[in-house]
Amino acid sequence: MKGKKEPMRHPIDIDTLEALEEFKTDYGHRCMFKAMGFTTEELGLPRIAVVNSWSEQSPGHIHLRNIAEGVKAGIRMAGGMPFEINVIGPCTMLGRTVADGANYDLPQREAILTSIESALRVGWCEGWVGIGACDKIVPGMMLAAIRLNRPFIFIGGGQMIPSPYKGRNIGYVEGQEIVVQELRKLKDAPHLREAYEELLEEVTDCCGSSAGACGEMSTGNTMALLMEGLGFSLPGTSTSVGVSAEKIWQSKETGKRIVDMAKKGLKPRDILTIESLKNAIAVNMAICGGTNSLVHLQSYAHEARIPLTLDTWDEVSRKVPALCGVTPSGPYVLPDLHNAGGVPAVMKRVEGFLEGDCATVTGNTVKANLADVRANGSDVIRPLENPLWPEGSLAILRGNLAPRGAVTRHTIIENKSLLDTTFTARVFNSLHQAIEEVLSGARSLKAGDAVVIRYIGPRGGPAMPCGLGFVRALKLKGVKDVAIITDGRFSGFTKGYLAIGHVCPEAQAGGVLALLQDGDRIRVNIQERRLDVELSDDELARRRARWIPPDQSQLEGVISMYAHCALQADEGAGWPARWSDFETH
Repeated sequence: MKGKKEPMRHPIDIDTLEALEEFKTDYGHRCMFKAMGFTTEELGLPRIAVVNSWSEQSPGHIHLRNIAEGVKAGIRMAGGMPFEINVIGPCTMLGRTVADGANYDLPQREAILTSIESALRVGWCEGWVGIGACDKIVPGMMLAAIRLNRPFIFIGGGQMIPSPYKGRNIGYVEGQEIVVQELRKLKDAPHLREAYEELLEEVTDCCGSSAGACGEMSTGNTMALLMEGLGFSLPGTSTSVGVSAEKIWQSKETGKRIVDMAKKGLKPRDILTIESLKNAIAVNMAICGGTNSLVHLQSYAHEARIPLTLDTWDEVSRKVPALCGVTPSGPYVLPDLHNAGGVPAVMKRVEGFLEGDCATVTGNTVKANLADVRANGSDVIRPLENPLWPEGSLAILRGNLAPRGAVTRHTIIENKSLLDTTFTARVFNSLHQAIEEVLSGARSLKAGDAVVIRYIGPRGGPAMPCGLGFVRALKLKGVKDVAIITDGRFSGFTKGYLAIGHVCPEAQAGGVLALLQDGDRIRVNIQERRLDVELSDDELARRRARWIPPDQSQLEGVISMYAHCALQADEGAGWPARWSDFETH
């Protein structure tokens, strides 16, 4: 069936480049889309791309085809023409080796950014919807939205259905804690292996109960919730269960909204401002979001040329208290937060700290969106007068060890006395070395040590690998009351330790971290936001004169690009966004 004809759009006399482009669009687009079953009538409607990270590689993405169908239905309901494309949807938990899971984690963000940028430059659309879950997909899509600056809305894939274990809901983090405790018992009681295997099966049944994102305040969930805080997702869509009728309803509403946004020309840079970024930071402090939110939000600001600095993070952190005890900062899972009102209820709680006039994808301001929201009494979302912690969950540290800053999530730390302590440095030059030597017993650690893992920053890593593997090693060895200080990152699953990451400048770029030696004394004071090594300027200068950066000439592939030109953590730790980035780095 050929479909109804519309008047010719291109001019008769093709004597300019613009006229040639109009002819190519009219003829070429009709040929290509008709070959896929679209009609000429549909080609006259607002054309909306649905960018989906569906894959069979992780539970966070396996169900996204259903959500995409809901989004496309909503687009059609609103009079638009949807077409779907895909980007990668990986999960770093599925890497076989530490290197695979660590060094190739952050590059996925840039791969998604450049994939969408090129796909939607070549394949025109008047607006687009991002569908994704997990930590690199969400910021990759957001960076692409900023760069393209076409009407954009995001819907997260939602949460796993919670499954109770011994009377309470658990997720990946709590499940790992249970399994590690039992695994350690096997050393002295190998006859318990069969019981261990039974427990492993039971726990993983509970932690892997359905499609959807892991139900804790991981990096991926943090970034999805912050899309609501920024104003790029419809209220309530980030915390709902992934395989539910509610999620399909939300996907249809999302599809309807993007058509209206495309017609009205509401673009990402109309929504993303210094004020909306401050709102997202405030929400992050309240929900006890992960530390990787810093590197991702800073990348948004860098892409958009918005002057967001770590001083702003520190300012907001000192004002907005931590309210949500979602694992690893408390006993709850994301569906508990959803049932307590989700991000809208959190934003209502901290409304006094928010910029209410910021635009959002609803077409209304933040203040208007919150007008009818009620934040009822709940232990999941604490009231301001009874917070989980009196300040924000993230603390920005500075000092001679981190002149441009470092970050820690102090709500996950079990021994709060470590928040004001002088530690003894135990220095490792790679993530591999740290894991190998701690597990093998080649290097013993004791309470009061600061494990320094350096040369794993944006360039040194390369690509700023995550130290979750080392945290697992510490738990398996039963090491407690130590600090971990690194120029790399920490997973949102990190729990229990004083984990200080994103030390900037990184060691590979000549940061002071590169000059440390075993036995150096490192002073940490979270209340005063300080991170200092107790060495004189003269001693640091003597060490610097002898320092030689590690050779990286053997690197190949995508990580070699990071080693050569990655930005520092306080700028987002990504690839250069513009020519001037090459000139200044």
